[in-house]
Amino acid sequence: MTEDLAEADRACEPAALERICAAAEAEFREHGFHATTMDAVARAAGCSKKTIYKLFLSKEALFFRLLDRVKARAQQIEVRQDLSPQAALEDFLWRMGLLLLGEEAVSTLRMVLGEYSLSPSLLEAAEQHFGGGILALDSYLARLDAEGRHRFAPLDESARMLMGMAFGAFHHERLMGLLPHLPEAALRARIRRSVEIFLAGSRRDGGAPA
Repeated sequence: MTEDLAEADRACEPAALERICAAAEAEFREHGFHATTMDAVARAAGCSKKTIYKLFLSKEALFFRLLDRVKARAQQIEVRQDLSPQAALEDFLWRMGLLLLGEEAVSTLRMVLGEYSLSPSLLEAAEQHFGGGILALDSYLARLDAEGRHRFAPLDESARMLMGMAFGAFHHERLMGLLPHLPEAALRARIRRSVEIFLAGSRRDGGAPA
């Protein structure tokens, strides 16, 4: 009993939790959600399965924790308020693009999509769990709208539209394996042009260029 409690205490340490999440991520990506067992995750993490279940109620909970890690990083990216709208949105989308088009995020999404034939309900739950807007971008567009130079309605749709313009084609090619490496120069050019079109299309009549 004492040894079990000591192991549980160690598992609550950030380093132990990180090991479990890293092990689960590697196992899910290599074998898929359904083929991965908690025993395999425990072996890879160097702990017991009982320890993992003290932290996560189910394999699904551990899976969603991995999605949360990507989502949390995305939500930490802010829009700089000291730049012009064109420069601020370019800067935001560049940093967001490096995250969402990076190997970790792309591999995670491939893993989720790969489970569709086995469990459509898991994909639906993952989409709902990972859904929601990018609050920093929504807030920034709301500020521009309030200033009267641009009109963004509804805000979440406008934000998704901008993200799609900037990343859509690259994202599809990355998911399909047609783009092994992120073409940074091409991404910067696409972002710049997307922001220009987006701001021009949203400008109110008589508004000055951003």
